[in-house]
Amino acid sequence: MDVVLELKGITKRFGRLTANDRISLSVQKGSVHAIIGENGAGKSTLMHVISGLYRPDEGEVFVHGKKADFKNPSDASRAGIGMVHQEFMLFPELSVLDNLMMGYEKRKWGMFLNRKAARRHAEELCQEYHFNIPLDEQVENLSVSMLQQVEIVKILYRGVDIIIFDEPTSVLTPQGIQGLFEAVRFLVKNGKTVLFITHKLKEVMEIADQITVLKNGRCVGSVKPGETDEHGLAAMMVGREVILTAQKEEKKKGEILLDVRNLSVPDYEGREKLKDVSFTLHRGEILGIAGVAGSGQQELAEGLFGLKKSSRGEIFFDGKNITGLNCRERRMCRIGYIPQDRIREGINREASLWENAIMGYHRGKGSGNRFLLKRRQAMDFTERIIREFKVKASSPGLKIQTLSGGNIQKLIVGREFLQENRLLIIEDPTRGIDIGAIEFIWKKIESMAASGAAILLVSHELHEVMEVSDRILVMYDGKLYDAGEHGEKSETEIGLLMTGGGCA
Repeated sequence: MDVVLELKGITKRFGRLTANDRISLSVQKGSVHAIIGENGAGKSTLMHVISGLYRPDEGEVFVHGKKADFKNPSDASRAGIGMVHQEFMLFPELSVLDNLMMGYEKRKWGMFLNRKAARRHAEELCQEYHFNIPLDEQVENLSVSMLQQVEIVKILYRGVDIIIFDEPTSVLTPQGIQGLFEAVRFLVKNGKTVLFITHKLKEVMEIADQITVLKNGRCVGSVKPGETDEHGLAAMMVGREVILTAQKEEKKKGEILLDVRNLSVPDYEGREKLKDVSFTLHRGEILGIAGVAGSGQQELAEGLFGLKKSSRGEIFFDGKNITGLNCRERRMCRIGYIPQDRIREGINREASLWENAIMGYHRGKGSGNRFLLKRRQAMDFTERIIREFKVKASSPGLKIQTLSGGNIQKLIVGREFLQENRLLIIEDPTRGIDIGAIEFIWKKIESMAASGAAILLVSHELHEVMEVSDRILVMYDGKLYDAGEHGEKSETEIGLLMTGGGCA
């Protein structure tokens, strides 16, 4: 095979931090090359160098054997490199065709948009690569798996040969993941080259032709799937043996702590997304909620914590009706919450680590009163989170926006786990974090439940729900369906429920 992309001694620094340290690697044409590593290993920085978002401080990039000097993503795109980001970069209020054209408009007589030519090009791409997307549909009306197809076609529309996928399976069902893999294999079969960034080692072993492992900004090895296994890859990433399954122990349920009765919650536009839901959660129990993104899980979590008002129904906590309580009052009942959107809802980007660490707890947990904050207690608590949850940060006084997404997630998780909460509502606790931290957080969840806390785990990672939960419910179209006790149903059976199959 020909080398389509080559990196030689890539180094990228941010102040005193060296994010990439003399990284060299070669990517073969027509292959799937996976890049894996812990949070802070330098994966995202390296991809941003390749895609033109960052310029390296040292080193060289070669595309098709020619040295490249990308000043911006447009330069990288012209060289045939495109990136499908983890957070979809689409305009929801515009049509699919408008999103495909954006920034790459075809013009007639140099002045007018040539929508016919754009449509023809898009239709040809969809036909060639077996995508079936509605070009005239508004993006906001599409499913997550369909949005991903739009992102891929958008990249192909720009004429790229090298496609970077950043955590592409984070919100897909098992069936959606297999659909994506079929698309990736077809892309490769037709001469495209794929760089695949993921934390899911099972997926790496299934889809990759070559695997490169980064650790502390350096390349520590490159192997083929046939030369190793998931445990070997995890050890390369973390530097020790990692347990890849939750250690479930039989335990008895306690009394009912949370009793939800006929709860309905609308979204911000007034549409009812959670529909007449009832369930109970016992002390010491981990109840997992699985479902495709947008099925009503977020409305459930936010409705239980008080971020959204219910339109109908009641919530009882330890026998007390808390339906009318606000977020602060529910926190005072010792209910904790880890939101799905860590940036917009979990933190204040302009604040320091210590300010974010006591956010929501500054009056009830000894860090302050109505008028004054107790800064020393707040700093001590933040240092404890940094130490126990291995947050890569040199000081509690740093602005939180200087941290990577995975380290922000660890700070938020630590903030909630280290309180004496009786109920913890968790959305995607391990989103974007590495295998070692996932193992740690799963153990913490088990430990909290063992101490008597009730855990409501809402996760788009079906494997996580199946590994950690004592009991599983599936959310589909705003309603809950029973998926049995731990180990009772297979991944395929639960995945089918997530798409409406078997939901009576």
